[in-house]
This record gives sequence, structure tokens and C-alpha cells, in this order.
Amino acid sequence: MYDSRPMSSQKRELMAQETTREKRVAIQESAAFQYVRNALNLKEIEDSAAFDILAPLLDRCAANGTNGLMSAEEAARLLSCPYLPDTTFAVVDIETTGGRPPQHRITELAAVKVRAGEVVDSRDVLVNPGREIPWNVVRLTGITDAMVASKPGLMEELPGFLEFIDGCVFVAHCANFDLHFLQYYAQEFLERDFSPRVLCTFELANQLLPGQKRFNLGELSASLGLPDSGEGRHRALSDAETTAQIFIRFTQMCRLMGLDSLESLLEFQQQDEGVSPPMAEGIRLDPEKIESLPRERGVFRLYDKDDRLVFAGKANDIQRAVRDMFYPKNRSAGRFALRLKGVRRVESTSLRSELAMNVEAFRALRKSSLVNGNHSVAGGGFLRLSTGGDRPGVSFVSRLTRDGARYYGPFRKKAQLSDLLEAISAAFPLPFEAPKVYRDAKKRSAFPRGKKRPRLEDAEYAELFETLRGILEGRIRKEDEGVFSLLKKAWGVEGPSPGKLRRHIARIHHLVKMYALSGPSVERRRRIIVEPGQTREERYCYFIKDGLLAHEVSFERGEPPARALEEKIEEIFLDESFEGPKAEPQDLDEAVVFAGWMRRELMDGFMLNLEGRTSPARVMEALLGALDDPQAAGTTITF
Repeated sequence: MYDSRPMSSQKRELMAQETTREKRVAIQESAAFQYVRNALNLKEIEDSAAFDILAPLLDRCAANGTNGLMSAEEAARLLSCPYLPDTTFAVVDIETTGGRPPQHRITELAAVKVRAGEVVDSRDVLVNPGREIPWNVVRLTGITDAMVASKPGLMEELPGFLEFIDGCVFVAHCANFDLHFLQYYAQEFLERDFSPRVLCTFELANQLLPGQKRFNLGELSASLGLPDSGEGRHRALSDAETTAQIFIRFTQMCRLMGLDSLESLLEFQQQDEGVSPPMAEGIRLDPEKIESLPRERGVFRLYDKDDRLVFAGKANDIQRAVRDMFYPKNRSAGRFALRLKGVRRVESTSLRSELAMNVEAFRALRKSSLVNGNHSVAGGGFLRLSTGGDRPGVSFVSRLTRDGARYYGPFRKKAQLSDLLEAISAAFPLPFEAPKVYRDAKKRSAFPRGKKRPRLEDAEYAELFETLRGILEGRIRKEDEGVFSLLKKAWGVEGPSPGKLRRHIARIHHLVKMYALSGPSVERRRRIIVEPGQTREERYCYFIKDGLLAHEVSFERGEPPARALEEKIEEIFLDESFEGPKAEPQDLDEAVVFAGWMRRELMDGFMLNLEGRTSPARVMEALLGALDDPQAAGTTITF
């Protein structure tokens, strides 16, 4: 008899689970599953892990399949022939001193050639980066200054390396990183365009292994049953070899999916971003104006129907940033989009320099109606040191002022500044102000507000301040015993134990290094900064005196106005009667933009540091020489 009662949701769920189990058993017991598992060398990994990898490949109909699965015969036929035998893939990995050129340089180049599913050749060279390798990078890669001291520089090694991989498809894990370094230095050092076809094993992993949670090289190689490279991890050749083995397995998977051409493989790796969000309601800006924006770094400006500036911003990808504003992906972005209903026109300026982008965006944003001149640029604030005035001691402040104190920063986060202030208060018996804006009760308790400070003579206080400045500016080394003796004497019997005091001193040095503080305080900086402009040949030149922008000029790299530049150097840095900026609030905010950029080491050009008095002719000689030397990019020349 027919039962007309509807099936319960619990029963439907149980039936679905049973169907899933039956399907899983069918796949695992199929001859195709066993064949492909052996062919891809996945025998050593757990059954469940092998299933997660292979099920998406086998769960499809094939000509000779049964139960909707590929047959073993079909799998054997597809895997019996070499994959794209006429194409050579160069699997590349590089090691560097940091994350972005030109201030970070290449220390090792490696490439492994793969053809027809086999490794056919390899190349590996150490490179002298021409600068000190940071301690954290040494710890990660094992490449020390001593290892590269006698090696050739990149200008000598790069031509041969590019020749080795010439004509190959470029393959790398997180390929944009390696490709960007090589493209930058090929252009700047060799005047050569390097634009190969690119495959990224990270992107391929996202498409081929939907069940995988992490896609870093170590996790990925482990999930595929590859042997651990051990001590070779984060060395270029070892990582390139591991990536090559992953890539070979990926090409076999792609063959099973019917991707039998390079074009189909290149298209397959692109991430499916899903359904794009709709344009925010009420927006009247023509979508074609958004699509016509450049996919480059720079500044964008949004204008209303009366040509008034509504909003301005900066982005490494102008088109994507503007699109995300008008096609909001979440509620917060949607609320902001409501304020852009009056926008009718978009302008953009592509800029090659991070500093130029920051400065131009700051100037534009202050004029926009949505910000109305209240744009804060101080980030997490400044560490302030003062020996006199209304607020002597060490304190946490949110703004830069000109009151005779020393200012260090800006910090990116208030927590970083609080950590440093805590370390200083534990080591130095100086007056201090705990950050009122920091609301972590445990962190606030680290500042002993009511603790009595030792009484010191004015001269002793001055010596303590000078010692602290020396540590913050990198002039006093961690091993200096004079600092320990001075602090021990200053604390007297009320201070921390000798062991604790040494740990407090070491912590200050550690934080100064970690937060890249070393260098003079903001209001004492004298710099000439030369950065790329809107084109590769254009240069923007900024003159910084006492932390403030005193003058700026743009010119073509091949035709610098040498005489005018030399006169400006003499006027600004040597003429005692020169009147610089008036230190208005906007000037001070702009100074914070420059100070933040210097601390983060984002040079795309070069910088002249005029710590002492020197002749304008000598400064000009260095400036003109650096303009002609591509290896000067990312460096600081100190006088």
C-alpha cells in the first residue's frame, strides 16, 4: 500500500549518508582508484587522505566506466603517454633577503627543468646580495653573509640563469613572488623584459585538492607522500626539487581530467572567484569607467557631478580597490558604498613608488569631502622622550608635535608601542606615562604607577636619556657593559636584580630591532629621497630637513637638473638663514607619512642620509652616481 506521508528530514539525511558511504566504498574498491593511487605514488599515505585526493578525479563518467566512475583501463590509457612531451617546464625557486625588491635582494637562484614528466636538468647558484642578510632570514634559510661573501653579484649571475630557463614555462610555488623579483631585476639590471607563461603550484593545488586545508610547500609535499627535505627546507634547489615533484603529480592529475594542452592548463589554474557581488544600490557611476582603470599601484580620486572630490585612496591594484568599493562584499563595505552615491567620475594616477603613492594619497584624501581634513596618519602613535618642559620623561603620544622632545615612530600598532614602553620602564628609572588608550588590564598592570623612583641629579638624568636615545637609534650595542653599570647605579637598592636588569636591557634591544627603530628621531632627520615617479624614467626628489618636507622636484632620470639640485642642497642643509616649513598640523601629518615609510624600508629608489655637514658637490656626486647605477636602488648612502 502506498504511504503518502512525507519523508522526515532525519530519514532523508540518513539515506544521503548511506548513499555517500556506498559511493565512497565503490570508489575505494574500484580498480581505477588502486591504479591511479599507485601511478601517483600515493601508496604510503593513509587511505582517507588518498581518497580525498583521488575521489574528485575519479568521480566522473568515462567512456568505459561503470557506476559513473573512470575505469582502470581508461586511467591507464590516459597516464600511459607523457604529458605535453614537447613542453619544457622550469620549476623555479629563489631565496631573498626580504619580501620586495629593490631594497631586498636575491641570495640564491635555482631551477629544475621538467619534460615529459621527468626531471631533465637543474641549476643552482648562490648570489652575493651586496648587503647584510637579516638575522631572521639567516635563521629561516641558513644562508649567511659568509656563504655569499665571495660569490658573484646578481648582475653577473642573472643573465646565465635567465638563459637557462629561456623558452620554458615558468613554474613556482606562489609564483608571483619569484616572478616579481626576476622581472624587476631583469628590467632594472639588464634592461630586459621577462614575461614567460606562468604556472603556480599553489593555484593548481587549490583547484586539484579541494579537501586540503593548507597549501604551503611542506604541508603539500607531506599530503602527497613526498619525502621530507629536512635541512634543505627554504633552500632554493631543495624547494625547487620538491615543487617539481609536486608539479609532476599535478600534471598527471590534470591528464586524468582531460587537460591535454598547455592553454587548458593555464586556464584551469585560475581561481574561480564565484559569483561577483552586485553593484551597490543607488550607485550611478558607469561600470565601464571602473573596468577601464589600471591594474597597477597608485592613487584614485572619486568626483561628484559638480567635480568636487568625494574620496581619494591608494592601492596596489587600483581597479580592484575601486571595484570593491562599488561592489561591496560585506555589510561594512556596503555602508561605505552608500556614501558614494554621488560619484560620477573616477581619476587614477599610476605610481611606481610606495612613498609617492602614500604622499599623493594623503594630500588628496585631506581634500576629500568624506574625510574633510581629519585624516589621521600616526598609526599606533609615537614614543616621546623629553628632558624638560611640562611633560618630562618617556611617554606614549598619538601625534607628532614640535616641542623640543624626541619622537620615535610611528608605530603600526599601539600594542607595539606599549610593549616598548613597558620594557623601558622596567629598565630605566625615568618618569613615564603609561598609554591611556591601551585597554588591556594585564598590560596596564605592567606599569608600576605608584612605584617610587630613585632620586637622581639632573646630570644623571641627562645621561640616562642620552643612553636610552643611543639604544633606540642603534648607536649602543647590546653588549655594552657601560649601560648595565649606569642603570645599576641609577636604580640603587630599589632596582631589579642584576639578572632581571640584563634581561630588561636585552628586551629593549630586541624590540628596537624587531620594530626597525634604529636611526635618529623623526624631528632630527635630514634626508634626500629619490623615488620613481609615474614612469620608469621619471624621478621624484624629496628634501627632508628636521623631519619636515622642505622641497620637492621631479625630473627625468637621464636629465637631472644638476645645478638646481646642488643649489637646493646648499640652501636647505647648509644655509643657516633658510626658513623651512612652518610646522603646521598638515606639515606634521605629512612628516608622519615620510617617517612611517622610512621605518618600513619601502624604498623603490634610494636615499641620501645627511647626518653631518658635507659639501653640496659631494652630495651631488653621490646622487648622480646613484641615478646611473641600478644597484643603488633600495640603498641608503650616509654622509
